[in-house]
Formats: sequence, structure tokens, C-alpha cells
Amino acid sequence: MTEASGRRPAGESLLGALRERPEDQDLWDRLRVRQFPGARINLDPGSIATPAQAVRAAMQGFWDDELFAYPEGQVQRGRAERRRVRALAAALWGGQPPALTAGTSEALRTIGQALRERLGGSEGPLVLMSEHEHPSATAAFEPGFRAAILPDAALRDPAVAGAVAAAQRPAILLLSQVTYTIGQAIAAREIAAAVRDAAPEVFVIVDAAQAVGLVPPALTGADFVVASGHKWLFGPPGVGFAWTSSRARAELPLLAGEGEEGGCAGLERRGAHDFSVYAGLAAALDLHAALGHVALKRSRTLAAWSARELHERLLAAGAAHRFFDPSTGEEREGPPTAEQLLATVSVALPGVDLEAVCTGLHRAGIHVRCVFERRAGKRTPLLRLGAPCYESTARVRRAIEALVAAVAASRS
Repeated sequence: MTEASGRRPAGESLLGALRERPEDQDLWDRLRVRQFPGARINLDPGSIATPAQAVRAAMQGFWDDELFAYPEGQVQRGRAERRRVRALAAALWGGQPPALTAGTSEALRTIGQALRERLGGSEGPLVLMSEHEHPSATAAFEPGFRAAILPDAALRDPAVAGAVAAAQRPAILLLSQVTYTIGQAIAAREIAAAVRDAAPEVFVIVDAAQAVGLVPPALTGADFVVASGHKWLFGPPGVGFAWTSSRARAELPLLAGEGEEGGCAGLERRGAHDFSVYAGLAAALDLHAALGHVALKRSRTLAAWSARELHERLLAAGAAHRFFDPSTGEEREGPPTAEQLLATVSVALPGVDLEAVCTGLHRAGIHVRCVFERRAGKRTPLLRLGAPCYESTARVRRAIEALVAAVAASRS
């Protein structure tokens, strides 16, 4: 039972066994059948994960007692579930209870509007960002802003980031904690500190959409940390988190005011909407807390196995390819190891129409993603495979076999 929720996560005995015996494949298979049933193989949780059965059950249960016909009851039950989500988030990751948003993209748009109003200036505030930010994140800072690029070297060395900030004097730092293209883990706290040393008035925004559910959000030193509930937490679409600093709440009028239970009212969803998403998100956090660190360990192990399997099959098919080291962002010929991975494997396949490959796989019930890596001014398509902890090697092997067959067919 989690202290914050007072409820037992679904299948607590199975989850306890997984914590004790995380190498037992049969237990993970049982978790998949119980929480993630179905024939489709979703290796794209970095876009939209398969929500756990406990999440779907909680959302359905929210509407008990004919709540569809009781408007005030929806509001009151929704408030109770929001309080529970905030308590769970604070228990898991510390910090102040977050605002609950409509998602990362929506939250970033609101933050961008608030910062544009606060910072003003005829030239537009300067945003310092890497080339690896998600397009929906950069879109929030396109109208009325100027952009400066943080070089890849700065993502590996905070001192370089500090030097760039000293030269550019940015008003805003926008940084992914984990990149959406190759799953590179960025030292967001250290880079933010180095940039703030050089530009003390900078507003620091951390995009933790690809991080939360794998690693704790990088709250220290940030003015805003935004994240999604529908990716590596296996929660419902349409709800996310936003942590804000006291400075951000004090200085940005568009975000002023306290929410019902703390947080930042300007980032909260307002008016009538589907309040059951909060019950679903609470169930996702319950499951995440119950699995603990073994989920990340399992995803890392499965991602490394997937990379080796994909590498061997692509070699056998004569398909040129290269991987990326998520710990450095650098290209490499061989597959990365579990120690270098979080839960995502990305591979470049020159001369292959990856979007067509993905479309064909979708029709077969196998879901991977074509993303575009932006590096040194080049835009390179990559195939991204996620490794959700509950998947089996047998099912992932079947997906890889279909993927390699599609690659071979596209080359012929």
C-alpha cells in the first residue's frame, strides 16, 4: 500500500514478487498479461504508451454512481483525485505538489506566453536551447522570441554551457532532461546551474516528458519542469505535471494565483473536462511506486537486448546502420549497453524510407516511431524503439524480425 494514496496497487503480490525477483521473465509475462493485455506490440511509449489496465479500471470506476448525470459530483470527485495525484507526486519525487496540466505541449505554450509578456523587448527574449528539443517545445518559443543553439559539447560539459551563456546572455534556457530522439540523458541540473551563474536572471525550463517514469524530474534549480502522464508512467493521455519555482509564480502575472491545493493556477486545466484522467493518473503513480527501480532496470536490460538483436539481424540482412550512445549522444557502430541506455534505442538506416517502414509495421500491429535527429544543421531520420518493462523478449524479437524484413523489402 502506498502511504500517499492509502490504496493497494492492483496485483500487489505480483509487484512484490517482481521487486524481489526482477530477473524472473515469467513474472514480467504475468504483469504484461494482467496490466497490458493485447496482441499489439507497442514499442513507442515515448509517444503514447499503452495505459495499464489499472489505469483504465480507475478511470472507468470514477464514473460509478451514475456520475455522468451528477455534474457537482464530477467536480468534487475530480478534486479529490487531483489531491491524491499531487500527494503521490510529492511522495515520489519531492518538491512542492505540481500543477496538473493538459500535457507538456499545452503547458509550454502557456509558459511561453507568460514569459513573452513578462520579458517583452523589441527584439524578443533570447531562448538558449539544444538542437534536440521536441518540435512542440520549440514551437512554444517561436513567435516573439529569438533562439540561440546550445552546442552538443555543452550537453556533456556544463562548463561549456556556462561559457555559451556568458557570451549570449539568454533570458530563457529550454532543455530536455532526456532527449526524445535518442534518449540521451542530459545533466539538466548541472547545466542549469552553470547557465544561471553566467546569466543570473535566466528562466530555466526543463522538459521532462521523456524522463518521468524512468528517472525523477530534475526539479533543483529549475523555474519550470513539465512532464507527461501518458509516456513512461503508462498513464492516460490528456494530463501532465508542471512544477514551478516561487520566482516564476511571483513574477509571471499570467500564472499568478494558487490552485485549489497549491501549484500554479495558470497552468491548471479549467472548466469542464474529463475528470476521470486524474483517477487514471493516480493509478499510474501507484503502479510506478509499487514497481520502484526494478522497472527501469528491466527496461534497460530489455533495451540492450533489443539493440543487440536488431544489430545482428541488420548485419545478416546487409543493411547499413548506426546506433547512438545515449550517455554522450555520439554515433557508434555497435549497439549500446544497458549501462548506457535508459529505455530507448535509436538507429539510423541510410537509404531506407523509415516513415514507410513504420506505416507498414503499424498495419501489422507493431508500433515503433520515426523521429528526426537534428545535429550540426542536418536532419536525419532515425528509427526509435522503446523498451517498456513489461514486454517479453519473444514479442520484441517478433517485432524486430518484422522490422528487419520491412527494411530489407524497402531496400530492394
